[in-house]
Amino acid sequence: MTINSPGYRFRRGTGTPFEATTNKDYDFGGTIAKPVRWCEVCQMDVETRSASYNQHQVWGQKHWCKRCGTTVASAVYFHAAHIGAQPVALFHKACTWAALNEPKG
Repeated sequence: MTINSPGYRFRRGTGTPFEATTNKDYDFGGTIAKPVRWCEVCQMDVETRSASYNQHQVWGQKHWCKRCGTTVASAVYFHAAHIGAQPVALFHKACTWAALNEPKG
């Protein structure tokens, strides 16, 4: 996955790193009515649900299988003011959320 900055909106904190993706086969923004992805557990292409959030410069997004609830794609991004900045506790919480499976359906 490539994280692209949409310019000044992202630097000002009003954009999201998941707004622009270079690979049109993957939907991270809801442009396709029913996103279909490969589920390792079901061993087939399945419809997915997605959730995302932005809080205190931590962005998270997750897609999970509607059939079994397994997370099929997730991403967490922490926008640090400088390279030496330590991740906030919310970043670790977001990483845990991104790895958890959701209820099926």
